[in-house]
Parts: sequence; structure tokens; C-alpha cells
Amino acid sequence: SEYPEKGELVLGTVKNIFNQGAFIDLEEYPGRTGMLHITEISLKWVRNIRDYVKEGQKVVLIALRIDESKGHVDLSLRRVADSQRKMKLQQIKQMQRSKKLVDMVAENSGLDRQKLQSQIEKAFPEYDSLYGVFESISADNSVADKIKIDKAAKEALIELINKSIKPPEVLVVGHVELRCNRPDGINIIKKALKEIKNHKNAKTKMEISYVAPPFYRVKVSADDYKSAEKCLKNSVNAGIKYVASKSGIGEFHRELVSK
Repeated sequence: SEYPEKGELVLGTVKNIFNQGAFIDLEEYPGRTGMLHITEISLKWVRNIRDYVKEGQKVVLIALRIDESKGHVDLSLRRVADSQRKMKLQQIKQMQRSKKLVDMVAENSGLDRQKLQSQIEKAFPEYDSLYGVFESISADNSVADKIKIDKAAKEALIELINKSIKPPEVLVVGHVELRCNRPDGINIIKKALKEIKNHKNAKTKMEISYVAPPFYRVKVSADDYKSAEKCLKNSVNAGIKYVASKSGIGEFHRELVSK
């Protein structure tokens, strides 16, 4: 599309500033310029626009209104939450990194850059970004089998992806219920939680937090779902086994239950 959609986050460069606002060049829509009105710059009263934006500055904005027939795009800065701004900038960085990898493979393999990117994107229509494709390949190189390009170029692409892109982490969460009525029951439960922690492996991360007596939340993150689930199961079972050996009771719950 030649224009952003209403409500879309866009990256822009401040072109020039006037008394009632600023004109913004839309980076992702070459040749298109939007208008940022002074009332959409900040929730506070704006005395001097340049206290908030300056010529040449890159900013993340929201597209408020689009009139393609007139070529108008109204933008807002004040409606962009900090989390949205960070997310958009992260997406831009990911896009730039993905395109750089494609450029390197195309240059080294003598392939047309645009054609190469198009072939990759056509092989994965279910993905909304090139970076998402590369994340999946970094987690499982066999995913690249769907790309119909020269074998040497594909191998070079996989090698660059493995070096440059970390697989996305998978998070699984479970709840463990630990009870022990012995006089030293508190210490036994503490040792059981330690057993759970000690049974995680080097490829996983674990976080144990207290919910309410007698429940504890166990979060495990790993590069793939199978590893995360296996770690969660083995670790929790170790804690339950320890409590049971001390005349206590332990149960695992995928969802938190009330008793």
C-alpha cells in the first residue's frame, strides 16, 4: 500500500516545523508526507514545538486519518505509548537486520536481491515479517527446505541466520502445590523448591515465585517447547518426590486451582 492504515504505527523523519505543527516524511512509505498538528504533539500545552521534535529527528507516530484522494495523512505523537514506540523501533531493527542478511547472501551468491527476498517471502505466506521466518529457521534449520533457491545460496543463508539471529524463547508455566504438616515442614518445602531449581538444565531458564499457601508458580523458558516442557515436568517431579519422602504431599497443576 502507498499509505498507512488508520491506527498504524509509523516511523517518520521530521521534515520541517511551522507554527501549528510539523511535516513528517514517512520512512516506510517513500514519497509520502504526513502532518503532525500541534495538538497531537503532547498531552501538555506546547509552547515551543522544538522542545518536543526537531528537524531531522526520527519519531514513531500513529496514523489518525488518511485521505488518499488528497494525499493527506494526519499523525499523532501524543497517542503513542512508550511500549508501542519501543515495539515499533524493535520491528524496524529486525527488518533492517533481515534485509542485511538477504543483501549479503545475494551479493556473495550473485543473485538478484529483490528476487531472493521475494522467493523467501513466497515460501512463507503465513509469516508477517521476514525476521519471523529467520527466527523459525534459526530454531530449526529444516524450515529453510521450503525455500526454492540454489543449494549453495540456501546454505549460506542458513549459516548467516544461525550466526546472527537467536531463536525466540518459549515460555511454559505450571503450578506446584506443596504441603507438609511436620514441625519442620517449612524447611522441607524450602528444600523441595531447591530440588525443583536444581533440576533445570543448562539450556533452560527457570523462575519460581510464591503465589499463596501452598502454591508456587514455576516458569521455564527454552529455545523450543519440547525442552521447556521436559524441564518443567522433571523439575517439578523432583520437588514433589522430595516432599513425599518426608511424609508430605505434592501435586502439579497446569492452571492454578483453589482448595
